[in-house]
Parts: sequence; C-alpha cells; structure tokens
Amino acid sequence: MTLIVGRVSGERIAVASDTQLTEHGRQLPISQGVIKSYILPGPICVSFSNSPELAVKDFVRFAESFPTGTGFANVVRFFEQASAKTGNDYLIAFARPARLVKIADGRRVPGEAKTQWIGDAAAYQRFREHEARRRARMEAGRAVNAAWFVDEINKSPASDLYATMRNVLNDPDIPSVGGFVCTISGRGSDGFRQSAYCDMLFDWPHDATESFELNLNDQIDFGASGENRQFSIAQASPGYLNLNAVAFYMLTGRKLFLFAATPDDQLMRCRLIEHVEPADIALRLNACFGQDLGWLVQVMAAAPSATSTQFRQPLKTEGPNGTSFQIMCHVNTFPKTTAAE
Repeated sequence: MTLIVGRVSGERIAVASDTQLTEHGRQLPISQGVIKSYILPGPICVSFSNSPELAVKDFVRFAESFPTGTGFANVVRFFEQASAKTGNDYLIAFARPARLVKIADGRRVPGEAKTQWIGDAAAYQRFREHEARRRARMEAGRAVNAAWFVDEINKSPASDLYATMRNVLNDPDIPSVGGFVCTISGRGSDGFRQSAYCDMLFDWPHDATESFELNLNDQIDFGASGENRQFSIAQASPGYLNLNAVAFYMLTGRKLFLFAATPDDQLMRCRLIEHVEPADIALRLNACFGQDLGWLVQVMAAAPSATSTQFRQPLKTEGPNGTSFQIMCHVNTFPKTTAAE
C-alpha cells in the first residue's frame, strides 16, 4: 500500500510519500522500495498509488504526448483516462499557481482542499492523528528527533508534512506504509525539486516522562548516546530542478540508497550502495550517472562530545538561553553563500 499527502500553503506546494512496496501482503525490504512521485513536463509532479509499473507507463506516455507540458484541463483529462484504465489513483501537484488535484476511480475528486491524499485510508487517518498530536511520537521516552530542511522556500509545507509522515512510517500499527519519506516541493514557475533534509535523534531528557512536550524555550542541552548516537537519515537532491532522482543516506551503517530510473526501466527503483563515507556521497552518486548532478546533501548528527540530554543547571539568565542541540556536520555540499551586508 501507499500514503501520499500533498499540501498547498499560500503560493507554496509540497508532496510527501513513502517508498515501501508490498507483495502478497508482505512488506518488502527497504532496498526494494520505489519513488512514488514523478516530475513530468509542465512541469508538474504526479504521484501514484496501486501499480508502479502501470503508473510509469502512464508517465512515459504523458511525456511523449506532451513533451513541453500542456494545459490544466488536458492534464486532468489524461490522468482521469489513465486511472479508469489501470485502477491507479493519482495526485497531481501544479507549482504555479499552487494547486492539487486528486484522481480516483477514473474521475477527478471535487474540492479545493489545501491538503489532499491518496493511498491507504487507515494510514491517512493515523497521519491526521499524529498531526493533531493525539498520539505520542514513536520515539517518546527514548529519543527526540530534530529534522533540518536546508533549502526550502519560505513557507513551504514540506517540513511540516515530513514531521508528521515520519511518525506514520515508524508506527508499528500501520504496516501499509514504510521505507523513507520522500518530500518534493514546488519552486515557483521553475518547477519542482526534491528536498534536502537531515533527520537526527537525540536522547530523551533525563527524568522526563513520555508525555513530555518540548518547548524551544526550555533550558535543555541535548546530546545522544547508545542507539541515538550518530543516528541520522539525510535526503539528497540533485542540484538541478525537475530531475527524477533522489537518494537517502544512513550515517549509521554508511549506507546510500539511490532511487533513479535506468534506460531499460523507467521505474525509480532503489540501488543500495554500501560502505560510503559522508564525504564521498556526491562522488559515489555522480559515478552512478557518469556526470555531475550537483548533489545537495547535508549530513549531521549529535556531536560526539554531547553524550546525554540534561535540564540545564544552573539556569542561564543572560544571552541565548533556550534549548541547545550540539551538532556535528559530517558533510555539506551546498555552495557557499556570501552574507548580505
């Protein structure tokens, strides 16, 4: 099964999806997952649920029929017809103006809701519960996560979608979704690009109950030990817009998961690359394509010197005195920028 959620926030738009595949009701390994959101001519971003193979055939046919894109009505009509033929559902994201269209059972679903979804209804219900904070986070009592989105446009909903989706994927009661959270966001009239984020774990505050809710004004110094030490998952994006390729990196284990099509298979399947040091991520990815795609990735984790999470004693009364996360950056491929004077 699948869960894909799209959201419009003012002029911004983003889509978050899982990567898990199932076979005869059985969850396949994370390395056998696929990307379920594709950037097509227009540019538009189209996500699917149900058959990956049939969806990719539709995407190829769309690109061949409309190599430079087409109007709104033609896009909707094409995917209504595709859905009626294959049984797939589609979620179409338009960047400018920001707009979402859901196609199910061969028809456009009426409505202009700012949040739209396709996939497993139980998974989306759990998404809503996590977003409303009616359920505890999966790591409650063991860890606090901090997700850093490096280059999102101001007011993009990508990070909010990710923050909720990660809890659904980690929920053991929702086996219909899993793998990685892939987020893609609109970049105005220029199209779409995959996000570049890094998700880290830190130890739960010492002596805090599982119902503890973090306030960034709390005087807490966060560190990590045990299973949380060096826990970091980063999504890497090509530096160019409108490319269908994305990678995920696990700092613990030094594993790189590349999702991309090949000349013989347009489905963005996973290729596992092992024994990859953070500094070699871009090099190893470029080697897979035979060219430099300007990969954007930032891998961070708790600093080695910060081995526990403690409420600060004595309290600071001067200067910055809120929550503190001690972080070590293992690699940053973003171009240097000059601070404005």
